[in-house]
Amino acid sequence: MPLTNFSRLTKLFREQEVTADEEVYRELFVLVLSRATDADAYTHPAEIASVQAVIKEYLGEDISSSDIRTAALSKLYESAPLHKYLAEVAPRLSRPQRVSIIRGLVEVLKADGNVSSGEAEFFNMVTMALGLTAADAAGLAVE
Repeated sequence: MPLTNFSRLTKLFREQEVTADEEVYRELFVLVLSRATDADAYTHPAEIASVQAVIKEYLGEDISSSDIRTAALSKLYESAPLHKYLAEVAPRLSRPQRVSIIRGLVEVLKADGNVSSGEAEFFNMVTMALGLTAADAAGLAVE
């Protein structure tokens, strides 16, 4: 199934399924990273390449630049904003899955060597919607 189909994520959100599976995590990972490329209203080519590299590293799959651009502007956002999808699905994902989304997001946001205020706001929104703390986002393990 293509990574940009988002069928499991949409089903989970609309039908209030109780559990999220690995496919939902993968779809959300792609959705967040793709959307990050448009967080500052300018998609730098380095951001697209970074999304491709991060998805390959974390999910072990290749994704085309056109699929990333399509996912960034997905019709999924017409039915609900991203933060609503994240807040709805986050409790059903494991903490390591949520943290990996944030770590991948950091790599993408730093790709062009410049983090804009819009990108920082996007990062904060994703972190909060995933139910993570600043310590989680910074990779600090609390014992």
